[in-house]
Formats: sequence, structure tokens, C-alpha cells
Amino acid sequence: MKQAKGVMLDACRGMAPALIAIVLALLVGAVLLLIAGNNPVEAYRSLFNGAFGSSHRFAETVVKAIPLAVLGLGISVAFRANIWNIGGDGQFTLGAIFAMAAALYLPLPVPLLLPVTLLAAFAGGALWGGLAGYLKARFNANEVITTLMMNYVALYLLEWLVKGPMIDPNGHGFPQTELLAESLRLPVLLAGTRLHAGVVVALILAVAGYFFWKTVLGFKIQLVGESPKVAEYSGINVPRITVITMVISAGLAGLAGWTEVFGIHYRLLENISGSYGNLAIVVALLAGLNPLGILVSAFFFAALVTGGNTMQRMVGVPFSLVYIIQGLVIIFVISRVILTKWREKHAGTDPISRFLCKFNGRGSQDEHSDPVAGLR
Repeated sequence: MKQAKGVMLDACRGMAPALIAIVLALLVGAVLLLIAGNNPVEAYRSLFNGAFGSSHRFAETVVKAIPLAVLGLGISVAFRANIWNIGGDGQFTLGAIFAMAAALYLPLPVPLLLPVTLLAAFAGGALWGGLAGYLKARFNANEVITTLMMNYVALYLLEWLVKGPMIDPNGHGFPQTELLAESLRLPVLLAGTRLHAGVVVALILAVAGYFFWKTVLGFKIQLVGESPKVAEYSGINVPRITVITMVISAGLAGLAGWTEVFGIHYRLLENISGSYGNLAIVVALLAGLNPLGILVSAFFFAALVTGGNTMQRMVGVPFSLVYIIQGLVIIFVISRVILTKWREKHAGTDPISRFLCKFNGRGSQDEHSDPVAGLR
């Protein structure tokens, strides 16, 4: 009981700055709406109703949050090690490809095949990210460039597969694979909606992620992120940890692809990742790389997307407002990082810094509640 309470306190402490950033972004968004001649109360009411106005809308918001949460968890692993994994979309795609290939071509009984597809998804993402990790560890290749380039390779590989070797022979030429057998689809949790068991997977991964950072491997990854030199002097094999980190990070991204294919589409389609990888980076940063906070952050951004469509239809406010709010959240999160660094440099030297210390709280010095902890 005491341990569970500690987990919740850690999550709340890590999310406090994120909530401030969200409120500020919504306030600035309201000002922009007023300038444009719109009623911000009506706009936000329609956005809220679009995301939570009924059980079906709430379920759709959760459905959108599932891949964002799992991808965000994966991205956070790399970021804690100061590795800029920008390849979420490619790793998501490779995970989906490997899982679908296993489902279609492995002659295994269903009770065994479903967990095999899960492992295949992890392996697909891990292979893609592990390659980038190896290039960084062995040749000091910039992971931003390698992971970004590999995104395009993965997307074109998927396009070739769904138009060629894996195309549905009964699909009238559409670029897609055959449908999954019903026995392999993730069960729907709420009748009449698309809410599937992938949400359970996301919850389990988030809790596991919280405890992972308390393990020896988790400590090594964070130490490598904070100071590779100190880690090396401590006897840690930094190149090895770099590769392992990318394998775990990308493997989780592959699992996000598994949830989308086996829970929503039931087949491979072109561009199935839907640019989740880019938004997952923001999700992870907003949550301060806190695994439990990532669940909340993913839910917030999913609500913006699902509610934004209703807001545009009912009030006439362009969906671009959602992108503006997302951008403002990023600005406020990064601004907090700059203020925190300034505070640490000038702590106690003048009244302003003392006020900032009081505002942010000494507890926020914890590296893991910093939105870019592990990126320095």
C-alpha cells in the first residue's frame, strides 16, 4: 500500500510542471480565439464534448492514446540515455510488419501465435532501432540522422510489401494485406466502440517502466545519459548500454505498431504509423519522461485530436488550433527547462532566483521530473 502511494506521488510530482504548461497553452489559445472573433468557452466546450461527451467519444480518445503512450514510453527510454531517437515511426512500422508477417505465415496454434506476434513486433522495432544504436556506438553516427533516414526506409518498405509480396489477393488491388483472423484480434473491451485490450498492455508497460528505472540496468542507462565519462570510469560498457537502450526503446515502439494493427486495423496499410512517432516525442517530454506521466500526457494529446474534429465541425474553429496548442505546450515545457537551468546557476544569489526556487519547488530538482531529464 505504501509503495503504491509512493508511485502515485512520484507520478503527480512529475506531472505538476506539465499541467502548468497545459493550462498556459490553453489560456494563450483562448486569447488567440478571442482575437479571431471566436468564443473560447464555446470552442473548448465543443472540444471537451468531442473527446469525452459520450462513452463512444471517450473510448475513441483512449484508442488514440494507446499507441501514443506505448511509443512515448519507448522514446523516453532513449531520451533518458541522452539518445535522440527520432525514429519512432519507422520502428512502429517495422514492428507492425514483423507482427503481421508472423500472424499470416507462421503455422502455429492461436494460443501460441498471438504472443509470438507480440514478440515479433518487439523484435522488428528492436532490430530497426538496434541498428541505429550500433552505428552510434561503433562509429559515433548521429542518431538523429540515422533514425530519421531509417523512418523513410521503413515507410517505403511497407509500401512495397502492401503493393507486392503481402498484398491481399482479394483486395481489388488496394495496397493492404489480408485481414487478421478474428481469433488473433485484440478483444474489444466496450461493446459498440473500438476500445481494445491494447489499453491493458499500455498500462502494464507504464507500471513496468516505473520499476525498470529502479533496476541496475535502468541506473546504468541513466548514468550513461547524465555523464558517459563517469559511467565509463565506473566500469560501465557505454557502447553496449547504448545499443541495449536503443533495442529497448525501439522494441517498445514496435509494440505500439502491434497494438494498432491487432487492435484497430486488423491488417497492414500504407503509412499505418500516422506520424505517431513525432507526437510521441512531445508526449514523452511533456511527461518529464515519467512512465506513469506519459499515460496522462498521451491521453491529453489524444483528447486534443479527437475533440479538435468536433470543435471544427460544431463551432467552425479550424483544427489548426490543436496544432497551435501542441506547439505552445512544447514552448512552455522548454521554457521551464531554461528557467530551471538559470535557477540552478544563480540559486540564492538574488530575489528573483529565490522566487523561482519557491515557485518550482526544491523537489523539482529531481532529474526525472525534468522534461528533458537524460538529454543533457
